[in-house]
Amino acid sequence: MDALAATRRVVLLLCIGSITTQLVAAADCPVQYSPKANDPPLLYGGYYSACQGAACQPRDSVWGKSCKLDPDAYSAWGVCEHWQRPQPFAAAQQLSAGGIQALSPCDLFAALGNRTLWVIGDSHAKVLYYSLRCFMMDFWDHSQGECAASSDAALQKQLELSSAQGHPYNNPPRCLHLSASGARICVVHNPIGTYLVSNDSQASGTLQLLHDHFAAPDDVVYVGFGHWHSNNCEGIHPSYAAALEAFGAYAESVRATLPNVVFSVAPHEHTKCAGKSFDFNTPTCLPAEQGEYNTSIGLETAAMAHDILSKYGIQIIDNYNISVALYNSHITAAQSIAGIIDCLHYCRPSLGEIELWKLYTIMAAQQPVAAKGGVAATNTYTCVPVDPLLYYPHGPVNASGSSSSAGAAVMGEGEVMPLWEQDAWGYPYPANR
Repeated sequence: MDALAATRRVVLLLCIGSITTQLVAAADCPVQYSPKANDPPLLYGGYYSACQGAACQPRDSVWGKSCKLDPDAYSAWGVCEHWQRPQPFAAAQQLSAGGIQALSPCDLFAALGNRTLWVIGDSHAKVLYYSLRCFMMDFWDHSQGECAASSDAALQKQLELSSAQGHPYNNPPRCLHLSASGARICVVHNPIGTYLVSNDSQASGTLQLLHDHFAAPDDVVYVGFGHWHSNNCEGIHPSYAAALEAFGAYAESVRATLPNVVFSVAPHEHTKCAGKSFDFNTPTCLPAEQGEYNTSIGLETAAMAHDILSKYGIQIIDNYNISVALYNSHITAAQSIAGIIDCLHYCRPSLGEIELWKLYTIMAAQQPVAAKGGVAATNTYTCVPVDPLLYYPHGPVNASGSSSSAGAAVMGEGEVMPLWEQDAWGYPYPANR
């Protein structure tokens, strides 16, 4: 069997398994969906209008408004304009052999069971969390909102300090408690890969804390990092390989008590380069071959993840090649925080939904493990509310380049976020990196 045939067989098997799971999930689902003929697929925003019955959460709540994915409402950061949506959806359909069109929140609910899904990483991981939060918007209580990752204030603060370490756009760890089960969806903003594992016995890394104090053996741990260690203009920093090695070695060492660890390869960035600096004056995101950088850098970054993590048996989600083609799927100036086109992050729904589907297929195929070591699994969690993680977009930008809106703000974080900061390389990046 050649490689292409083998790939098609794997996709077919995934789709058959997915359809079987979907039939079971629909029968046992606490939320009902009845999409109309002209509605988009549930994963691509159809969930908003297709929900039927008393279980549906309010659409007029701040959470409901943020999940409408209406580019003209400016109620959430990073929403795709209508013209941007066909290309990434077509790519998703081809990749999934049509399976992504049929995916329902009920399927993800069934695959998650009573587990916690931990989404850990940089801003691309946060974008995945935003997609998960909206896709599952009818499974968690909007009046309760987001909850701390631990009801123990000391542990919650320890995880925040370990994962962020002074990062300017830090948000405390938070979880969504799914009402109809003991499941949670949690996000931990850990932008730098070297923060995951520490050699200091007095200061554990993020993944070490998670294993020792937060996660149960059946939990799913999704990790993504790369852009703080590598960029198209300057190349790959040595810290990237070191972070991958430390992460892989630790994940292998705790596999008996935390087996479901997944790594996501960083997607391509389409910001143009001017020498070793980024050219933020270019008013559009350019195809990779027009970006004036060595296109092999991103490929090498992806290859390093495979080469290093394969030694440790880590499952990998790799959408890098898909992302290279999606230069028109980045966040427009009006939908960005800073009012400047963002060629690093991908709008919603686009690449993040492909990521979500791939993560779902992995979770649906996993088998529960006997609870031993780590934290004992539990179906009840106490919610300690945290300030909501909601970014507002800049709004319409007029011909002069200014905006008629009040500008970017972060709900509940106490103050307007700075629009620009410096990353580890010394270059300015848009907020929410």
